[in-house]
Amino acid sequence: MKWVFPYIGWYAETAYCHTPFGYSGIMVLWYSIFFGMPLFCGVLFAIPSVPVGIKGLRGKQFPPKGFKVYKPTQIVTDWRAKVKSLGYTFGALLFVAVAIWGSFQVDSMPNEPEAFDYSVCESAMLGHPPFESF
Repeated sequence: MKWVFPYIGWYAETAYCHTPFGYSGIMVLWYSIFFGMPLFCGVLFAIPSVPVGIKGLRGKQFPPKGFKVYKPTQIVTDWRAKVKSLGYTFGALLFVAVAIWGSFQVDSMPNEPEAFDYSVCESAMLGHPPFESF
């Protein structure tokens, strides 16, 4: 609420008035929250961690050879190294699983408001607030 909502609050209040790319604005909002954000977080998590996990699996040690550590770290070479490397390699799948779960939850979300005042659509400026001064 503190960091994200000030940037999307203008859209969330009038989501029923928007039709981005021809889709219902509220459906775009539901899909971005339940599917897009977990998938985006999974990609952000996977980019730095998957190469480290693969190097650890190939080298059969963790941390892998050439991996920079900031304090003296004991190198693990047994099953613990495999578990850590697999965790780094497949950790992003947790976010992908949440995104898949979220894609099925979107259908149960409300598409039309029960008591929405559509005069908001006519009176609200449907642009982003920083562009109101133009």
